Amino acid sequence: MDAFIPEPIMVLESPEQIKAFTDPLRVRVVRILAERAATNQQIADTLGEPHAKVLYHVRFLVDVGLIKLVDTQVKGGNVEKYYRALAYIFDLRPPQGDVDSDLALVQPALDNLWHDMIASVKTYPEYTAHIQTRRKRMTPEKAAEFIGKLRALLAEYGWDDPTPDDDPNAVDTRFAAFLYRDPGYKADDD
Repeated sequence: MDAFIPEPIMVLESPEQIKAFTDPLRVRVVRILAERAATNQQIADTLGEPHAKVLYHVRFLVDVGLIKLVDTQVKGGNVEKYYRALAYIFDLRPPQGDVDSDLALVQPALDNLWHDMIASVKTYPEYTAHIQTRRKRMTPEKAAEFIGKLRALLAEYGWDDPTPDDDPNAVDTRFAAFLYRDPGYKADDD
């Protein structure tokens, strides 16, 4: 098998690529292929989903450039195609523009994130999930500086490094943060 190594992180700005993350099954496929190369059948077996359904999503992910064919092997007269994600981590950055299009792309991604968190809380009640909310007035420049420092902090703690922590007590974790302009604040409230 080819030794294709995904990029540590891939920034996604195109609506077509971001759309891939609006479907929960595609998200699950990408997660598997970020960890290892696999055939369509192996992915279907891992997810407990029909082969044809998974194949549809694999083809979609190939077409938008999130996964690629990394190996082909002939076994017993069958051709096995192995796919791999192009990156370990995908950083979704929807383009600024049409509000309705932005919401159409972002809402399903947020729904997937919310459902994952609820499933985590139910599955691992001993692990405390953290939700923090804050409100602060700041300039766009200050907000950009904050995001830069947050990205640096994530890198410092290894969030951009796909290598698993070798500590036997380490568990798979996810992090999400949102920084947005408060829709409840009106300029004439000053």
